Amino acid sequence: MIAKGLLLKDGRAILDALPASTDQNDAIHAARKAIRRMRALLALLVADDLDLDREDFALRRLGKGLSDMRDAHVVVETARRLQTIHPDPGWQHVIEALELRRTRILQRSLGVDPGFMKRRIVVERVLDRVEAQPWGTLRKRTIRAALANSERRARKAAERAARDDDPETVHRWRRKVRRLRMQLDAAQEMGAIHGHGDGHAAAVRKGRALHRISDRLGWSQDLGLLRNLVRNVPGSAAKQAAMAWIERELRVAGVEAGKIGIFT
Repeated sequence: MIAKGLLLKDGRAILDALPASTDQNDAIHAARKAIRRMRALLALLVADDLDLDREDFALRRLGKGLSDMRDAHVVVETARRLQTIHPDPGWQHVIEALELRRTRILQRSLGVDPGFMKRRIVVERVLDRVEAQPWGTLRKRTIRAALANSERRARKAAERAARDDDPETVHRWRRKVRRLRMQLDAAQEMGAIHGHGDGHAAAVRKGRALHRISDRLGWSQDLGLLRNLVRNVPGSAAKQAAMAWIERELRVAGVEAGKIGIFT
């Protein structure tokens, strides 16, 4: 029943975030994270008598519907982080343009779905169906088998990225790593991983390695997204200064990503 509890917890977190009473942008980011955790866990529950495909599809659509707002917020935060690392007067012009874009995207989405009520209804229906599942049929061996399969997928994605550093190939690797990290955390909470002592320590080490890989690849992806958007900012000396810093950080991120093993 722990799996059910984890799903319900994240589902309620999404409901709490949509809409938020304070910072809507941070709340959307938090909602997306909760959606990813739910989908990662659902991918471990693919056998026995559970029927969760419809829930996964609904959450996938929900996450996609929030992605533009999430990305608009992330590029603002990425630019602010670079401004802290590389203080330059040029950043302010770029950040203001990105903040204006973020506001427009959020307002447009709220205009179509005021208060995110349609999205909240989707989550509530998912939670109702989660409650109705025959959770007593779930077996730990099912979770372990699905986790092993997920690890194989992540390794294959890493091998493809080592052969082909195309951004989409690297992005798929990052998604696989991120999902595996979340699944490993969930499997530990559900007590599905064999053994204690050395076995537990090995799982902790692997989890930390996955965090490092995911964070590095995520930073590189955020920089790339920021670069693509700053290119469209009206030309100015400020824009050129910001682009120079972004390109520099991308080169550094590329070197760092090149040092990453499959699970180092």
